[in-house]
Amino acid sequence: MALRGVYERFLHSPTPSSLSESASLHYVTTATTFSQSGPIVRHLDTQSRTVVKKKSENVVDAVEGHHSIVLVVDTTLEFLSSGGAYLPGLENFVTDKIATIPIVRCLP
Repeated sequence: MALRGVYERFLHSPTPSSLSESASLHYVTTATTFSQSGPIVRHLDTQSRTVVKKKSENVVDAVEGHHSIVLVVDTTLEFLSSGGAYLPGLENFVTDKIATIPIVRCLP
């Protein structure tokens, strides 16, 4: 599974060169979108330093095509100052809490 390995390397060390220039990141919960590799990596870096710290990310399952992959990632998050893009507006409920959630990622 070549694409799965590329994605797992990106999880451990996100860099703009790991993404296509036409990459985009969409949060369904907030309808927030980040386009292009540089802004995506900057957003992920800012989130992890100030809002939501990822404790772990493990790929549970993957379905891979020739040029695309869909992954289910078991993600454990520690909410530092708010719900961030994951749980917006829930600062009073989630700050200083740890949650494990499945996240589906589609990479065309």
